[in-house]
Amino acid sequence: MRTPKAWGQPCPHPDCAYAQMRNRGNSRAISTSLTQSGKRRLVPCTKCGTPFSETRDTVFFDLKTPEEKVRMALKMLVVKVDLAGMSFVLGVTEDTVLAWRQRAAHQAAEIHAHLLRDLLVT
Repeated sequence: MRTPKAWGQPCPHPDCAYAQMRNRGNSRAISTSLTQSGKRRLVPCTKCGTPFSETRDTVFFDLKTPEEKVRMALKMLVVKVDLAGMSFVLGVTEDTVLAWRQRAAHQAAEIHAHLLRDLLVT
């Protein structure tokens, strides 16, 4: 019998003993569903039972666009492709590209704050 893969994600429930704790063996992928943006795993916490998506707290959470298209847009932003050209090539509006950029910027700010949290400055 196949056992589910340990997912390593913290529990999203604030009252759970495993909230904000990664790689504690508390979450295992139990089911997979196909969404408009690709395959998604449903992961319940083994301690409290709270289910959550594998893309929770990521740029890709609750998107209807395929992940690869969003990744391509973000890569184009990095190499400074103009917004009109990018939206034309990807077949989306400029507002959509700006919304993806805003999501990515928010996520990047959280990652940056986390990485600087324990940084010793001399």
